[in-house]
Amino acid sequence: MTEIICASITASATVICAFMAAQSKKMSEKEDARAEQRIKEGRLQLEMMDANNKLTIGIAMALKHGHANGEVEEGLSAVKEAQREYAEFLEAVAIANIRK
Repeated sequence: MTEIICASITASATVICAFMAAQSKKMSEKEDARAEQRIKEGRLQLEMMDANNKLTIGIAMALKHGHANGEVEEGLSAVKEAQREYAEFLEAVAIANIRK
């Protein structure tokens, strides 16, 4: 009788440990996905700031020299591209959240 009780306690503990390990794995995967998302968002934000800097420098140079040059167009192009990439990122995040 004692052997049966010990075996059932061991089996119960094994099931509980397996369940806890599965939950831990799920949480770890979610955290990894969030971290990856934050990294991508951070990179996109840096690209947007860089594009904004290019545009600002182009405008400053145009004001300084009294005429627009290629720097303004280059800056505008960079800003538009960064905005497009960020919008795509936000759409992907929204779609992923809707699917949940």
